[in-house]
Amino acid sequence: MLKPYSKAEISFDLRQEIGQEGSNSNTYVAHDDQLDAEIVIKKIPKSALESVDTFFEEARILYLSSHPNVVPVHYACQDTDSIFIAMPYYRRGSLNALINSRYLTVREIVVLGCQIASGLHNIHSKRLVHFDIKPDNVLLSGRGEALISDFGISRRLNTAGTAGQDRMYFKMRPPEAYGTSDFTRTFDIYQLGLTLYRMCSGNTAFEEQFSRFGATPTTFDRDGFKFAVRNGRFPDRDAFEEHIPDRLRRLVRKCLMSAPTERFQAAIDVANELAQVEDRLDWQLSREGTTRVWTRNEESRQYRLSVEANGTSLAEKTTESGRTTRITGYCKTGITAREIRRFLGET
Repeated sequence: MLKPYSKAEISFDLRQEIGQEGSNSNTYVAHDDQLDAEIVIKKIPKSALESVDTFFEEARILYLSSHPNVVPVHYACQDTDSIFIAMPYYRRGSLNALINSRYLTVREIVVLGCQIASGLHNIHSKRLVHFDIKPDNVLLSGRGEALISDFGISRRLNTAGTAGQDRMYFKMRPPEAYGTSDFTRTFDIYQLGLTLYRMCSGNTAFEEQFSRFGATPTTFDRDGFKFAVRNGRFPDRDAFEEHIPDRLRRLVRKCLMSAPTERFQAAIDVANELAQVEDRLDWQLSREGTTRVWTRNEESRQYRLSVEANGTSLAEKTTESGRTTRITGYCKTGITAREIRRFLGET
């Protein structure tokens, strides 16, 4: 007679802990002795769980959500004290690390945003709500493609089309989380919008806005933050850098509408709208001290606009031969945001 279950030993070495923003577990780069390969191991202490079976649900959800833009799971196992979930190791790291390293071009925002929305649409098609979409939970494959990860608090929709969740990342909490515990897929749409916002504006700007409510947990103005989130004042819907085109701004604002019914109702709709963004795709923004610098390469020419904190601007064009000339109409002592946007759209 065949035994219904077989048990076998799995051996891996935890080598380096890698941090994850807001994570409730420990994540490590590990070496799988059987595969002789580097993997990622997510370790969850059983003492921190109400139910071991409940947390194994994350691994089951990952299998259920198999998709090119969703992180796959190799296997899940346990010992006396902990649960382990094994996943591929992506050397490029997270979208959060990329946003921290530099500003993204509009083309990168569109491509990565479409990939995130595609993965999220697949998750939603399985009647799941992720509940934790944020830059740190989007990993980048070896080819630089976005993959949604960390399904630790994901839940299935009930017959009424809602899912309950009381564990959520504070900075990415949507307005309805302050008034109900039953959520629809639009919870994820809001968090997708916040992720796109951070891709457009950078983490520094996002964190500066958040820090205005208090620098420490003891001084944080929770009521003020709650009011700002519920009334669409956090984050600032007008605080976009000038190279972000109007269509992309409107898209982000729609994802962030306070009323869930006024947001995009499906992640695929976000992807379709992102695909229509065609302006200012390749301007690269950087900072040199307090000076903002936009550059774009076009065939044999490079365009450059630098804007100092006091509004003094210098616009230049450099040819393939190395000859640099000023674009005098945009060399000003007090350039406006409208003029910057015009330059970025004209050149």
